[in-house]
Amino acid sequence: MLNRFQFYYHGVTLNRFFALLTTVFIVIFSHFENAMAQAKGQDFSFDRDFNEGKLALKSDVVKAAQCLKRIEKNSDKLSALEKAKANYYLRLKLIYSNSDSLKALDYKMFAAPDTLPYTDSVIFSARRFLQKSMPDKAIPMLMQAIDSLPKGSDKADFCIINLCEAYRQKQEYRKGIEMLNELLFGKKAISDENRAFAFNRIAALYHEGGNKMIHNTDSVINYSMKCISLSEEINSIPNLGAAQNELGFQYFLQKRYDESLTLLNKAIENFTNAGLRFSAMNVFINVSNIYMGLGRPAEAANALDSATRLCNIEENRNLFMRIYWQYAWINETAGNYKDAYDFMNITLQLQNDFFKDRIDMQINEQSARYDLLVKEQKISEEKQKNEYIHKQFIFLVAIMIVLVIAFVITFFYLKLRRKEFLNQKLLEAVIETETNERQRIASDLHDGLGPVISAINHYFQAYIDAPVIEKDTIQARLQQVISGAIDDVSRISHNISPYVLEKYGLITALNHFISPLTNSNKINILFTANVNQRFELKKELTIYRCITELINNTLKHAGADRIAIEISCPDHVLMVFYSDNGKGFDPNAQQQGGMGLFNIRNRVETLGGKLSLNSSPEQGIHVNIELPV
Repeated sequence: MLNRFQFYYHGVTLNRFFALLTTVFIVIFSHFENAMAQAKGQDFSFDRDFNEGKLALKSDVVKAAQCLKRIEKNSDKLSALEKAKANYYLRLKLIYSNSDSLKALDYKMFAAPDTLPYTDSVIFSARRFLQKSMPDKAIPMLMQAIDSLPKGSDKADFCIINLCEAYRQKQEYRKGIEMLNELLFGKKAISDENRAFAFNRIAALYHEGGNKMIHNTDSVINYSMKCISLSEEINSIPNLGAAQNELGFQYFLQKRYDESLTLLNKAIENFTNAGLRFSAMNVFINVSNIYMGLGRPAEAANALDSATRLCNIEENRNLFMRIYWQYAWINETAGNYKDAYDFMNITLQLQNDFFKDRIDMQINEQSARYDLLVKEQKISEEKQKNEYIHKQFIFLVAIMIVLVIAFVITFFYLKLRRKEFLNQKLLEAVIETETNERQRIASDLHDGLGPVISAINHYFQAYIDAPVIEKDTIQARLQQVISGAIDDVSRISHNISPYVLEKYGLITALNHFISPLTNSNKINILFTANVNQRFELKKELTIYRCITELINNTLKHAGADRIAIEISCPDHVLMVFYSDNGKGFDPNAQQQGGMGLFNIRNRVETLGGKLSLNSSPEQGIHVNIELPV
């Protein structure tokens, strides 16, 4: 038992010993690791790695890259100035000393995805150049895209707005404002997305330039508010962020700092959600300005720190140039003149690099300017040509209107004159007819009824004086003379107003008129009537007078032995066909006989009818009368 107990005791003691030993080892290792880490941290020196890196740039870029790597690994321990120095003097110099790295950077920054169509890829690259404030590169691309796109399409409008943004960056403000005004307020409608984009860009143009005689601030605020309202309505996050940034900056200028900060923080959130890093950095710079205006330089510096974490310096040197200038201002305000000087020195060198790049692009810029000038001249010439054509068109339309008015006036004038002429002729015809009727009635009374009445008077006197044996003979003769007088009175009355026509109608009256002529064997008259109904008395009387006059003219002048008359009434039109086989005449010669063909025509046309006549010497006459009933 003792041995077993001793063994157990020693086993427990041994286990405790090993546990204690393990604990001590862990503590020692932990202290050793911390010591090594502290040794490494104490081993890092920004000044040493920075200076070694700068020296190695000329001879050993690998060593310079290693120095930069060590500096970036300890970036959380660096001040803003140390980060700026490492960025400009080491990072940028290393990238620009290696052509492969530079090409890779350019491809990353400006090359469009392979999946985009050609025109879309051109637009994509142009916008990337605008994001990096390189309008001279963007303008030729945008002009090329505009030429290749259908005029008035959404993409063409989008390119025009981006072209105006390029003009803003080139400080050609008036040109951009005029183009956007034409796009926004022209006759052609544009999409809501492009309208919001245009509102934002015209606000930026008015902010930086425009006509100093007008209230640019009011214009900026007005267009920014329109952009915000429309962007919220269509959920256009990029345009909403841009308008909030523009309006927030205007509030900053008016020292409305709280309202400005609210808008700018919203803009940062919208740009971040949309993946627009450069735009968000620009807003952070504006936020820094506000904090400086409020006298809070530490928060202004923090805003700049947030901006520098969004991208590397080589991705947008111009933005970093503005950030470093802002750092210089903050340090100057705080009295850190040495740091302010160093920041300003980096800013000026970035600016010199920028202008150096601009000089390298002068040839391309001049070419772009020339192409642009040629295109603008063509546009101007085309516009002038269109205006000239438009004026010509208006002039021709005005002439046509004047000619039409003159034609209408002349037409109605001549029509009125012709109507007056026809009325005058009709009046003359009526007077002539009345005169002829009076003469005929007088002739009938004088030559026909007058001798008969004288004979009646003679026979009556003879009857009185005659012996009884002769009275019967004289009486019979007297009765015959009286019957002849009655017939003459009936004939004269019928010529004045046909009683048969009024009572029995046109067809019966014509038969009553034609029958004695046919029975005389002087002429053969073929009369065909395919109507049974009565018509308006005035129209029946007109047709009756016309036909009797035509018969009288034939009997007096034509020397014909056959007359054909046909009357029908298809489709409520009374049609009369009259012809004879007489000697005919020239219709252009003076018409003769009774009322005359001219008077017949006027009577028909007065009632809305038509008369057509066809005749020639030795070919008789053919007359067609159409009268609506």
